[in-house]
Amino acid sequence: MGNSFQNLVTLHYTRRLYNGVFVQNTASRTSATSDVNPDDSVRKLVPASSTGKDVEKARDQVTPLAARLFGVWTLMNGFIRLYTAYDVHSRALYHLSILAHLGAAIHFTSELLVYKTMRWTGPQFFPLFAGWSGAVWMILQYGHYVSK
Repeated sequence: MGNSFQNLVTLHYTRRLYNGVFVQNTASRTSATSDVNPDDSVRKLVPASSTGKDVEKARDQVTPLAARLFGVWTLMNGFIRLYTAYDVHSRALYHLSILAHLGAAIHFTSELLVYKTMRWTGPQFFPLFAGWSGAVWMILQYGHYVSK
């Protein structure tokens, strides 16, 4: 819940988590057609190099909008986990909480490995660890908490 609040008031910690600085992906440039708009591509931007001409054209991807969305997403996941902790024997809540952990784990893993918006440094360890360990632990403990 604290992470949700900080995302609503500052970009500082979110910028520590995500690389943030990206430039236009020249390899993905295509002309717009009736079906395809190159500005809609998820590969529109690529990480900027730390030196050279990229630095001048780089844009920060950690925007106030992105931070607020992340904050609300984290808050909703927190509520799911709180409700599950309150009624841990509920099959539906337990499943929802596993999915919340998996969603976070997959998000952070894809940002690290696929989209390259994260570096493997100290601040990135906790959300990756929390997502994956929470999901694995809940799956391993399923039979203990949820009656069949």
